[in-house]
Order: sequence, then C-alpha cells, then structure tokens
Amino acid sequence: MKEFYLKRQQKHRQSMMKYLKYILNDHFLLVMLISMGGFGLYYSEFIKTIPEDFVLGKVVGILFCVLALFVGKVATLIKEADSIFVLPKERQMIHYFKEGLLRSIVLPFVVLTLVTGIMMPLLVATSSLEFTDFYPILLTLWVLKLGHLMLQVANLYLNTDKSIKLMSFIWLAASVTTMVVNVLIMPWLGLPIAIIVVGIIYVQSKKMVEDNPLDWEKAITLERKRMKKIYSFINLFTDVPGLSSNIKRRRYLDPILQKIKKEQGQTYTYLYSRVFLRGTEYSGLVLRLTIIGSLILIFSDQLILNGIISVLFVYLIGFQLLPIYGEFDYMLMTQLYPVKNEMKLKAVQQLVGVVLVSVSLIFSLILVSRLEDKLGAVAICGGLFVESFILTKIYGTKRLKKMEKSFF
Repeated sequence: MKEFYLKRQQKHRQSMMKYLKYILNDHFLLVMLISMGGFGLYYSEFIKTIPEDFVLGKVVGILFCVLALFVGKVATLIKEADSIFVLPKERQMIHYFKEGLLRSIVLPFVVLTLVTGIMMPLLVATSSLEFTDFYPILLTLWVLKLGHLMLQVANLYLNTDKSIKLMSFIWLAASVTTMVVNVLIMPWLGLPIAIIVVGIIYVQSKKMVEDNPLDWEKAITLERKRMKKIYSFINLFTDVPGLSSNIKRRRYLDPILQKIKKEQGQTYTYLYSRVFLRGTEYSGLVLRLTIIGSLILIFSDQLILNGIISVLFVYLIGFQLLPIYGEFDYMLMTQLYPVKNEMKLKAVQQLVGVVLVSVSLIFSLILVSRLEDKLGAVAICGGLFVESFILTKIYGTKRLKKMEKSFF
C-alpha cells in the first residue's frame, strides 16, 4: 500500500507541476515580493513602537499560532473508483493513510515555521521570551499538528464521530493551553503537555481505526473538497479543466441588472453582467484581489510602495477578468443570436471598465485618506484611472481580438 500511495502521489505531483508555472509567474512573484517587503517594513516599525505591557500583543501572537495549526489536511488522494477496486484491501488502507499522513506534514510544518517566525518579534517585545525560545514553541506546534493530522485519518472511519468531536475538543484546549504556558510561564513547559495529549490521541485513533470499517464515501468526499480548494486557487491564474464554479442567486443584486435596457443591442451586456454577478469565478476573484490590495494599502504609508501596489492590483484584476469574453463561445444559442460580434466586444469592455474604475475608486479613497503626501496620492489616483482606460480600451481590445481569432 505504501508503493500504491507513492505512485499516486507521483502522478498528483506531475499534475500540479503543470499549473505551477502559471501560478509562479512574473506578476504574482512581483506582487508577493513587494507585499512582503511592505509588510516587513511596516511590521518592524510597529514592533519598535509598542510598549512591553502591550497585552494585546501576547493575545495576537498566541491566537495566530493556534490558528496556524488548522492549516493543512491529510492528502489521501482517494478516488471514487477506489471504493470498488480497492475494497478488498480495506484493512490494509491504514498503511496507505499512514504514508499519506507522513507526506502531508511538510506544508503545515513550513506554515507553522513561518507564522511562528513572524510572531516571535511581537511575543519577544511584549513578554519575557527570547528569540531562542522560538525552538520549543515551534516543536510544540509541530507535535500538536501531528495530533491534528491523526484525528483527520481517524475521522475517515465509521462510528467515530462522537469520539472525534471529543478528541478534537481536547486537542484544541491543549493547543491553547500549551501556547499560553509557553508564552506566559515557561517556553519548554508546553512541549511535554503537547506530547502527552498527542500520545493519547494516537492511542485512541489507533483503536478507532482498528475497530471500525473505512467510510469510503466520507473519504472520497473530503478528498474531493480538498482538491477543489486547490483547483479554485489555481483557477485564479489559469483555467482548470473540470472545475465548475458555484452559481448563487444573489437577489439583492437584481436592481443592477434591471438598469440594463432590455433591447437587442444590450444582449451581451446583460449576459456578461449576469455571469459576473452570479458566478463566483470572476466576482470572487475581483473581491479577493480588491480586499487584499486594500489591506496592503491601509497598513502601508509609503508613497512609492502604495503606488506600485495599487497599479499592480488594478492590472491583475483587469488581466484576470478579460477571459470572461469566452464564457459563451461554446454555447450554440449565442451563435444564433442576431447580434453583431462587435457588441460582444463592447459589452466586455464596458464590464471590465466599470469594475476597474470601481476598484480604482476604492484604492483612491484609501490612498488619499492614508498618505500624508496628498498631492502624491492624487497623482497615483489619476494614474489608476488612466491605467483602467488603457487596460480597457487599448490592451483589452487587442487581447480580446486575439481571443476571438483563436476561437474561430
């Protein structure tokens, strides 16, 4: 079963590597580098200004470390066909899941290392901790995360719901307690507590796995949900075959659609607006990037940095929104509409223009209220609206025409 998991993991890794080049593109890396630089600069200045009796700093440090424990799930890589073809090997699946657990600890451990490293300056500035106490705190979190992954494996078996809920509550209580002990009392004292709790979890999980059959349906469903989250993130950068976006009714947005005139020339304007408002693929993308960009601008007071961030996020939103042009290319009915193709191009331009101007307006309000250099802030705001025009009328037009030619 170990070899079976390794072969499946190899295929999964090959599949993910195909998308990696789209995720780690120049635009994304540039935004990440600038964002990290801006955050680091602001965070270092913030640490210098907080007093030692700043109690909220301890609370925030403990809270973020505990929340980081929830990052990462066991990659079972279970498929629907396994419930039939692998059923005779059900009792041996525990070895398969053990291998999956061991292979799934890398990402959570890396995240915990980063979060703990980020929180240490805050904890050192507001408590009696030293930077060398990073190691016992990190080891404690690693042990607790291992227990969390064990519970996830045990949750895949039948008749374990009540026990899992009880053990999960104990694990959460132990996580909060050990972090409080590490920060407020003694850094190394939380580690033995975590080891004891995880030892209990191991014994109970092993008993649940040995005494109960595997819940194939739950295992398949949980893995499908895990992969959907991964593909949803990848879908922000490129199309993922077979990934269907969620559609929501959103009646509260109907007044916006009612403003569109019900006439032949507004056919594609209505269709694209409807897709954008009801679908989560495009509206969710715009919402997430707008929120992230706004938060960065709020926590930064650097003129040049804020200018670069706002310009980059407007560009990313416009760049990622243009593929909505091909949303109806493979629908036969739209090919039969007595509507000129130029109206389709105009409708997309109008939608992208409205979105970019709205985002630019939000960023402008933040820039003007946040930056001390009001003249510089106004100049950046003007640049954002000029950028929106260029992306919509010049760059957008050329790219949409290329998309049209590639379709035909």
